[in-house]
Amino acid sequence: MKTRILFSLVLFAAIAWPSAVVKRPNVVFIFTDDQRPDAFGAVGNPDVKTPNMDRLFHNGFVFKQAYIQGSMTFATCLPSRAMLMSGKSLFRAPMRLDSGTILPQALRKGGYHTFATGKWHNGELSFENSFDEAEAVFFGGAARSHIGVPVHRMIAGLMVPYDSGESFSTELFADAAIEYIESRQKIDKPFFCYIPVTAPHSPVTPPGKWATMYDPKKITLPPNHVALRPDLAESTRGGSRRGGGRGGRGRGGDENGETSPVERAKQDYAKYYGLISHLDHHVGRVLDTLEKTGQADNTIVVLATDHGMSKSSHGASGKNNAYEHTSRVQMVFSGATVPKGSSDALVYLYDIYPTLCGLAGLPVPEGVEGKNLTKLIRGKSEKVRDHLFTAYMQDQRTIRDDRWKLFHRGSENRVSLYDLKNDPHELNDLAKRPEHAKRIAELKAALAKARVEYGDTDEAVARLMRSRGGRPGGGGRGPSGGGAPPAIDATGLAKRVAEKLLAHAEAESGLAKRGFESAWVELHTEWRDGESATSRNDLVRGFGGLLGDQTTERGGRPTGPSAVVARAFSYATDSDGDREITAEEVQSAAKKWASDGDKNADGRLSTAEITSVIKGFIQSMPAPRGRRR
Repeated sequence: MKTRILFSLVLFAAIAWPSAVVKRPNVVFIFTDDQRPDAFGAVGNPDVKTPNMDRLFHNGFVFKQAYIQGSMTFATCLPSRAMLMSGKSLFRAPMRLDSGTILPQALRKGGYHTFATGKWHNGELSFENSFDEAEAVFFGGAARSHIGVPVHRMIAGLMVPYDSGESFSTELFADAAIEYIESRQKIDKPFFCYIPVTAPHSPVTPPGKWATMYDPKKITLPPNHVALRPDLAESTRGGSRRGGGRGGRGRGGDENGETSPVERAKQDYAKYYGLISHLDHHVGRVLDTLEKTGQADNTIVVLATDHGMSKSSHGASGKNNAYEHTSRVQMVFSGATVPKGSSDALVYLYDIYPTLCGLAGLPVPEGVEGKNLTKLIRGKSEKVRDHLFTAYMQDQRTIRDDRWKLFHRGSENRVSLYDLKNDPHELNDLAKRPEHAKRIAELKAALAKARVEYGDTDEAVARLMRSRGGRPGGGGRGPSGGGAPPAIDATGLAKRVAEKLLAHAEAESGLAKRGFESAWVELHTEWRDGESATSRNDLVRGFGGLLGDQTTERGGRPTGPSAVVARAFSYATDSDGDREITAEEVQSAAKKWASDGDKNADGRLSTAEITSVIKGFIQSMPAPRGRRR
């Protein structure tokens, strides 16, 4: 009888709570940087070879009409990633991701182990609060070179800088991801592996054989190519004031024998495609690792791009416009239980967040605006939006439906109308044709409604526009990327950093040199704008040198670590905290605040010593005050 009852209870549990016995899929998210939506072999580009990314297209579910919502900054990467990680629209996404529950945090709460390598553009603190492990992480927008990229790794919850050597960035990130994936093959816990690479972002310098992989003479330029400087482009089509012939495509060379605009554009594309093919090679290494470790069948692989690029389309060179080649992105889900297929539904890049929650069987956190696309993937729905809205800077706004796109340019007070079904390259403006008057009126009304829905107000535009002058990776001044610096609670900040220091000390039985370096980096990130202060790298090097000298003349006892803690917290309440800190001041502070406690041979402080030092400073701190500019 007891056996029968026990069996019934077990059976009931299996039926009532099926999620308890269903293994959630792993997630590998590959996120490319500045890759045009047409720069994939799978979408019909015959010039670029991307066999590994193509197999994700061929075996997965492709969203053919995926877009970013736009940008109010020249650094389009920043808002794109803020929207992606927060699941919020352009005017509501926190640029530093310092509010709400962002994607890796939601997955971690749902039982996922989280890992990241590559580019993080939205503040270090949000990163530390989101990932369990990290290796080879680049904080910022663009590095000067793909070799020797300044990167960090996570040690006991703190991001610590280290020398990346001579590895090319894409290889460096792929190596880190592969090592992590290999380490998870015998661990019965789902993981989230985020790989936001920096390629093919400039500098467009493919390494080795990839630099000469493509013959510029064989490159086919896009139909909307205009070989002009952006400031000299008169129109989408037609002649120009300088060179290039009709649409920049007519002349083979300049009269003086110099390289023609067309030839230069082809050379640029050849390098760009080489960088993409090099990226594709390392994407293949990641996918092969999933196969070799037996994890491919239970792993969802997401491939997406943060935005497109002009690269001379419509006479522009960058990514700050609302044309299709810039605002449209590729977005693919593949693997695990994802079926093969595609959708023409109008979707945003930030829909990835709730969709991954849906595929993982997790609730979508409150405040997420993106749409869960699982019904589209499962074939249970055909659309999630009637219209799709984009915004670039204060001047450009677009609204589109399944076919028609209205492009409004505020500075010129004019609209353009494009038939994307028959004119995907936006070459023919139909706005002046009388038969489209009603359609234009309807789209104008839809645009006005969308601006209200998404919070596109003058105040919101001004706030985000101000973020252009902010510190790279931080989204401008203030926690949300705009406005004047907020008043700082010195005591509260000190306590928060102190908690991190103590956690690190407990994890490693003392606080290592790099832990103090990382703590200072965080404190500096919180307190300085990066405009009139000593650079973070200068400070890290300066404190690193101080920490390297662990002895004084007082009996040979090491004093460096406690001196750094003391200097960090005393700086927080410095009466003249906006000026630069000199090396002499750092040395003076070290001597002033040196601890007399015994230390381990490697210069570690015990938890008790750290506690004592920190408590002393917290107790001596004055009342909170704002920081002067």
